[in-house]
Amino acid sequence: MKVRLPAFVLLVVLLLSACQPARTRTGPVVIDRNELQNFADAFFTEQMKTLHIPGVVVVFVQKGEVIFAKGYGYTNLETAAPLDPEVSVMRIGSISKPFVATAVMQLVEQGKLDLQADVNRYLTTFQLKDSFPEPVTLAQLLTHTSGFEDPPYISNTDPQQVMPLHEYLAATFVARTHRPGEVYSYSSCGYDLAALIVEEVSGVPFDQYVDQNIFKPLGMTHSRYVLALPLPENSATGYFYQNAVQSPQPMDYDSGYPSGSIVSTAADMARFLQAQLREGCYDNICILKPATIAQMHQPQAATPYQGQNATFGFVEGNADGVRLLGHSGAIRGFGSILHFFPEHDLGFFLSFNEECWQTSACNIIAAFRTQFMAKFLNK
Repeated sequence: MKVRLPAFVLLVVLLLSACQPARTRTGPVVIDRNELQNFADAFFTEQMKTLHIPGVVVVFVQKGEVIFAKGYGYTNLETAAPLDPEVSVMRIGSISKPFVATAVMQLVEQGKLDLQADVNRYLTTFQLKDSFPEPVTLAQLLTHTSGFEDPPYISNTDPQQVMPLHEYLAATFVARTHRPGEVYSYSSCGYDLAALIVEEVSGVPFDQYVDQNIFKPLGMTHSRYVLALPLPENSATGYFYQNAVQSPQPMDYDSGYPSGSIVSTAADMARFLQAQLREGCYDNICILKPATIAQMHQPQAATPYQGQNATFGFVEGNADGVRLLGHSGAIRGFGSILHFFPEHDLGFFLSFNEECWQTSACNIIAAFRTQFMAKFLNK
C-alpha cells in the first residue's frame, strides 16, 4: 500500500515507536502507585516549566480501576484555578475519532451497518461520486484508506457559523484522489462521513447518539461535543505561549465536529479507557461486546512507519516488544494523548492546555510515554 501523509497528522503516528527487539518478560507488569506518583510529579514539574505549559491532567487505569489521577498547574492562569482530574474539562481534539469508531462498531454489532458495504447505501442527503470503480467502505473511512484527502481545515470562533453535519459534508466533500484501499491518507472528513452515516442510520443527531450510547452508559457526565454556547462548567482555558507571553485562546466551533470537538475530563476518559481494556465494559455496563472490541483493536492497514497499523479508531504500535494502541489530539490551545497497553491491562490519558502545533508543547507527549515505558514496562 502506498502512503500519503499530511503534515498535520504526524503527531498521531510519531507518538508510536517503530518495532524494536522485544525484551524478555515474565508477564504483565503491575504498576506501583507510589512509584508512579513520584515519577509523574518529577516529570511534570520539569517538563511544564521547560515547555511553558500552564496545566496538565493525567489519569492511569489498570485492572479495572484508576490507579493514579492528578492535575498539575492551572486550568486558568488569570484565576489561578487548579486543574482537577475529576472536573476540569479539556478539549481532546482528534481523540474524538475513537468515539466515532465506537459508534460505528455499535451499529455493526447490531447488524445495521456493514463495514465492507458501499457507504452510498447509507447516505440519503448526498452520494459520493464514482471516481473509481471500487466503492468506499466504512472500514476504509475508519482506517484512513478511503482515497479522500481533507480540504483545508477551517473552524470558527462563532458558533452561529456551524452548519448541520449533512449540509457541511454535502458542500465540502470532494472526489476521491486515490483508489480506495490503495493509500493511507489521514482524513478527518472521512471520520465525519462515518459519523453522518451513524446519524442517518440511527435517526439521531450524531452528538446526541454519542451522548446516549457512549457517554451516559459509561457515566461520562462531564463529556460532550461542543457545538454551541454555553461552554461546560469548569472548562479549561487554552493558551499560546509566544514571546514570553501566555495568550488565552478562543473556543473553536467546527461544522465537521465529530472528528475533533469532544471535551472531557480525565476521570471521564478513564471510564472510556477501561471499556476499551475490559472487553467493552465499565462497571458492569457494556457499550460493545468482547468480540467487537477485539475486532476494533485488530490492525487493518499499514501507516507510514514500520510496525505501525491503523485499527478501527486507533493506531497500533510496538515499542520495545510492548504492544500499544492509542490516539492523539491537538486543537487550538490544547494537546492530548490516550494510550493503552492490552498486555498489561493498562492505559493512560494525558491532556494539557497549551497550543500544541505552533509551540514545542507537543514534545511532552512523546517524552512522557517514552520515559514512562522505560521506567515501568521495559525493565
